Amino acid sequence: MKKLAILLICVVAMISCSKEDATTKEVTCQKSTESYNNNNGAILTLTSQEWHLKENEIGGIDVGVNIRGTIQGDSAKIRIYGDDVIGDAKIELNDKSEFSQDFGIFFTSSPSSEEFIAANTIIMVFSGQDTLKANISSCSLENIQH
Repeated sequence: MKKLAILLICVVAMISCSKEDATTKEVTCQKSTESYNNNNGAILTLTSQEWHLKENEIGGIDVGVNIRGTIQGDSAKIRIYGDDVIGDAKIELNDKSEFSQDFGIFFTSSPSSEEFIAANTIIMVFSGQDTLKANISSCSLENIQH
């Protein structure tokens, strides 16, 4: 009887759990190659930028970017934002100073009423004591909540 009760509880728990909606809408846009340098040897080349916007689990929006490219320098970071919190995430480089990585750039915890959203951030390339700061911006992303 005890085993039957446990089995029944497990079945009810499995049925009552909701699956994540597989039809989550996402809007994307792509930008072409962009290069940045500071005349001190630090160089950033973005060969691909795919920006994406989607609704998050708390009713707001997430905006991110998948970037590919190369640097001439020692290391690189990208600035990320979220509900008034600012941080820098390390860009992982291979032995040829190439990268291909996806980053969440910013999120909101409440719906946005703007029809289109444009995001921007900073990529920093560090070369010795020198820092290259490249301001990158998304194309206009249609707000799926509008």
